[in-house]
Amino acid sequence: MFTNYKKISFYVFLSLFMTTWWGCVDQDFDEPPLDGLTTLTANATVAEVKTLHTIGQTAKRIDDDVIVEVTVGADDQTGNLFRQIAVQDATGGFLIRLNATGLFNTYAEGTVILLKLQGLYIGDYNGTYQINGSAEDPVEELLIKNHLFVKDRDQFVTPEVVTIEDLNDAARLDQLLSKVIQLDDVQFASASAGAPYADAVNRFSVNRDLEDCKGNSLVVRTSGFSDFAAELTPEGKGSFIGVLSVFRDTRQLLVRRPSDLQMASTRCGAGTGGESLVSIGEIRAAYDGGASGVGADTKVRGVVISDRANENWDGRNMVLQDGDKGIVIRFSDFHDFDLGEDVEVVVSEVEFSEFNGLLQLAGVTNAGATSNGAGTAPTPRSATISEILANAEAWESTLVEIKGATITGGNTYNGNLTITDASGSMSMFTRGAASFSGAAVPAGTTDIVAVVSEFNDPQVIIRNLDDISADGGGNVGGDNEPISAGELREIFEDGGTVAPNNKVLSGIVISDLSNENITGRNLVLQDGDRGIVLRFDAEHAFALGEELEVVVSAQELSEYNGLLQVNDVPLQNATTKGMGTLPTPREATLKQVADNLEEWESTLVVIKDVSFPSGTYAGSQTITDPSGSLTLFTRSQASFSGSTLPNGEVTLTAIVSEFNAAQLNIRNLTDIVEQ
Repeated sequence: MFTNYKKISFYVFLSLFMTTWWGCVDQDFDEPPLDGLTTLTANATVAEVKTLHTIGQTAKRIDDDVIVEVTVGADDQTGNLFRQIAVQDATGGFLIRLNATGLFNTYAEGTVILLKLQGLYIGDYNGTYQINGSAEDPVEELLIKNHLFVKDRDQFVTPEVVTIEDLNDAARLDQLLSKVIQLDDVQFASASAGAPYADAVNRFSVNRDLEDCKGNSLVVRTSGFSDFAAELTPEGKGSFIGVLSVFRDTRQLLVRRPSDLQMASTRCGAGTGGESLVSIGEIRAAYDGGASGVGADTKVRGVVISDRANENWDGRNMVLQDGDKGIVIRFSDFHDFDLGEDVEVVVSEVEFSEFNGLLQLAGVTNAGATSNGAGTAPTPRSATISEILANAEAWESTLVEIKGATITGGNTYNGNLTITDASGSMSMFTRGAASFSGAAVPAGTTDIVAVVSEFNDPQVIIRNLDDISADGGGNVGGDNEPISAGELREIFEDGGTVAPNNKVLSGIVISDLSNENITGRNLVLQDGDRGIVLRFDAEHAFALGEELEVVVSAQELSEYNGLLQVNDVPLQNATTKGMGTLPTPREATLKQVADNLEEWESTLVVIKDVSFPSGTYAGSQTITDPSGSLTLFTRSQASFSGSTLPNGEVTLTAIVSEFNAAQLNIRNLTDIVEQ
């Protein structure tokens, strides 16, 4: 008994002693001394190891005693690399995948490693070389010490200075993969500048675009788990140091830490305010005279004759006309200048280029373009097709009007069509992305206003359907004919994106504007047993139960999170016929609604034996019946939002809707009947 007490006293004393001693210890450890360093020597280079694997093929096991000496260019300290490090030598680089975290504690940036590859695998992930522990998995933590041997530490990794254009060379790109590189005089594109590196809230990786002053670009990819994900990218121009990789055909840069980016200079082409105004005619004359680019301190001014809103031009392109001359401005990012705006653009030292014969000023920075408000639209040059063909170079990127032409070669505007007048024929092109791409072309003769363009041969491009003069575009071809909601849905299902010309839709409003469970620009129109959402260009005043006729000629058919709508319908296209008879709701179960979503979308259903959870009408609620469950959605603006959900089973009348998945919307609380 006494002996045990003495033992206990001893252990208590020892514990107190150790606690006191530990509390006095300086816990800021110094870096361990450089002892125990390896004496291994390399017998191969990174480039030689990479020859063992063909990109896209199965990873290859290395059975020979291959040793390479590499330096860590990037570690996992900031979280932008996870369970891997990027290493390099003079001949190339690759990633080493290691199934451990906190790798920077042992293999920090600047650590020189002798990598013993026998028993490991050389492979790739979508084009970026990797060293793995198996064909697909990283080197297991317990085996890392058998393959990675530290030779030295704290060695500065000198970035290899390159240009974005250098990376177009496949051999050069391959040699630089996973190495630390430096790009000078680069900036984040307008949409990527001043934006978070990644999505730190949802932990999503994000791509940002980096560009040079010539318009060349590549991707900067950042992990949502990096400790700088929420920081904002620089808004200026300067040098960027990062690790190069690829993902299939996409060249990517990986940020090691934000301090590697020194980008505080004025952005490319932003201008100094001292630029001289030069006419577009002078710009074109300089190109015709053999100049390769625009001089310093230069800006141009003109009126936008392309139509961004109707998307018959790429979002980075703008056609600017100044007097009787025009040119394409190719921005480094999507612009927001509309048809008819008076715009000044800094084009200092921008290179000329031709894209399939069409002259453009390419790589123009968005920051250098300024709107002066609405301009005076140039009067289209009245011309025959033979005159356009004879003067294609001089009239390129200007407006012309062709009278008495016919359009042949297809039933819709999409793609290449042939326009013909008494003097000859030429091509008219419409992008598949244009809002009117699927609209029907008019029969007979029409007058056409268009921009003269070129794609290896001369062509013209219309801006919108107002450029087709026959009855204002939307009503081309005469009186409107009826079209049903079902027919509109079938057109969309068959790939059409625009309602046909000369069409009017009739039906009953089944949504309830007054109770605000639908936005003020939308209404749901049911026609027989089919329905569709109409989204007007302004807020409407049509009530539940009204009978409407709506001209839908050439209107966009599109989906919003899966819900089909006739989009941006002019409010004046809708005419009320007074109060009509509401359609009888289709009796169904929740499972039947889900199974018949596309066919029943935007129609009324009635469902019995429905149960609600506890709570209030607000947002998404899961309702059930004996067949299954479905979402009932209520807008926060709805008059009944916040009302208590019913207890017990009810009979529910609702509109079948969709937001990426099936959901139901009630119109008002009379749609809920307790059983």
